[in-house]
Amino acid sequence: MQLSRRTDPMHLVMARLGIAELPELIQHPTINEAIRVTIYYHDNRAPASVATLRREQNAPCQLDIVYDRVPRTTQLTFTIPTERYLNLLVALRKARFDTLDDESDLPLTGADLWLVERLAGTFHHDIVLCPTSARGHLRDIVLALRDHLPEAVREGA
Repeated sequence: MQLSRRTDPMHLVMARLGIAELPELIQHPTINEAIRVTIYYHDNRAPASVATLRREQNAPCQLDIVYDRVPRTTQLTFTIPTERYLNLLVALRKARFDTLDDESDLPLTGADLWLVERLAGTFHHDIVLCPTSARGHLRDIVLALRDHLPEAVREGA
């Protein structure tokens, strides 16, 4: 059963935190590409988070992570070497990210969910997956993010 985008917990997290949808980000003329990982923890063991990695013209890559902490949010910013960003892109291509659909049979309760998005120019693709049940290429996406962008997928701030 696929999740409805209107009730998708990750989109609710972004809305609550006041974070713009990824296609709005590319409106900025210096931003070439972006990758976003939104994480929802079903049992609240860690705050939900939205991590946005941006590649801009003539600047190092920047990773902004916002944690949905009560009573106030926590935001962290990291500079990510361009080489590490490029290695992440290679790993995502090998995992066929741009051609994948949401994980089939996603659990609606009792599971953590990740929304992974990539934006480059007018291209925008996203998938929803459960990191503990993902198999095949979806599992490769989970491993690529854990290997190349661990700041974005760790629990808590």
